[in-house]
Amino acid sequence: MRKKRFTKTNNFRVITESNFVRIVEEVNGQLFFEIGNEVTTDIAEAVAIMIRIPNLDNSIWKKELSVDFSTIEPRKALYWLSGGDNEWVTLQNYNMSWTQCELEFQEEFGFMIMSILKKSKKLEDIKVGFIRHLNLPVLYEFALSQGYIK
Repeated sequence: MRKKRFTKTNNFRVITESNFVRIVEEVNGQLFFEIGNEVTTDIAEAVAIMIRIPNLDNSIWKKELSVDFSTIEPRKALYWLSGGDNEWVTLQNYNMSWTQCELEFQEEFGFMIMSILKKSKKLEDIKVGFIRHLNLPVLYEFALSQGYIK
């Protein structure tokens, strides 16, 4: 449904479009990210999903941005950074569901997500911040200390 609205109106501008990622900016500056089957306006979540895509066009990361902090929910980015559907749906490594753990992840790392966003001027800055401070070993270590890992 969302894609039909985009094609019927001229109130948007396509920032980038590839076979897997489409970023659209509305007239009011709101960004919409279509990444595979996922659609979000949450920049942190979008970057967390895109980090997982091999061979993603590097020009996407050069996009300058202004963050609307009211659209950010750190738990969404943390879901993808901590393994996404591969881990939380299959529970290969975790022994609890995401809904049982998300509050603790958000309490521990939510401030870090917001801090990274506040310092970022481009999508690449967010990506680098996530890789540096919220990489999988850091998140797994926390999960292990909480007893969320098998």
